[in-house]
Amino acid sequence: MAIVTVAANSFALADDDWEAVPSNPAAESSAPAPAQESPGNPPALPTHHHASRTVPGAGGPSNVMIVCGEKAVAPSQKIQSIVSQINGAWGSDVRVYQSIAPEGPHAVPGGCIFYNPSALAMLLGLRLDLTDPDIMTPMLYAIFAHEVGHEVHEDFSASRTAVPSEIKELEADRFSGYTMQKLGVPATGLSPYWSMTGDEFGSGPKHGSSAQRVAAFKEGWHEAEWNRAENSTPAISAMQESVAPEDSTAAP
Repeated sequence: MAIVTVAANSFALADDDWEAVPSNPAAESSAPAPAQESPGNPPALPTHHHASRTVPGAGGPSNVMIVCGEKAVAPSQKIQSIVSQINGAWGSDVRVYQSIAPEGPHAVPGGCIFYNPSALAMLLGLRLDLTDPDIMTPMLYAIFAHEVGHEVHEDFSASRTAVPSEIKELEADRFSGYTMQKLGVPATGLSPYWSMTGDEFGSGPKHGSSAQRVAAFKEGWHEAEWNRAENSTPAISAMQESVAPEDSTAAP
């Protein structure tokens, strides 16, 4: 599938922190996602069907629905646009929703990813101290590409049960870097903020150290530059990979 280069227009604070959150999707039906050729020969995306139902009178907005087991509403236009561009690059059909719960961005079984505007603003503004609009836009692409990566890599499938959480997270970081390079979204200056998401700055499932996460992201970027498959190199080897200079025009 052809990848369309997009302009990195400035987006306001919108959403998320990154992790794959296991859950039991309570509402899923069936409707095959389009099978298209993806860049870099990524793993095939499983077919997901996302049955949703509105929940009237639930003490919140009337348009609340339950999808992939979570209460949510439709995403903002800008976040939907970002995820649509990422889907377009990979031929995937990952759905994004605005979560009612104040949780960071996350992926769940069933092909859904969620974000909460307040939680995302907290992550970007307070935890990362990110206010530069020129960095904000690439960071949003990076975050949502990471979450889409969990779905494209089939991280919730039985075949991936034995894969450690840290490896899945580093692979999603690699996928994020790869995707941004293919979409033409500049990542210069992103590394200092990405490094703040390492295990030494938080708790929960292992995501890898700051150095590992940054290296995996850069590895993905350069694999795309070299027209290699996105999954051609194990993510854990990122620490041993050479990377381009930080002052490269658009490289991380």
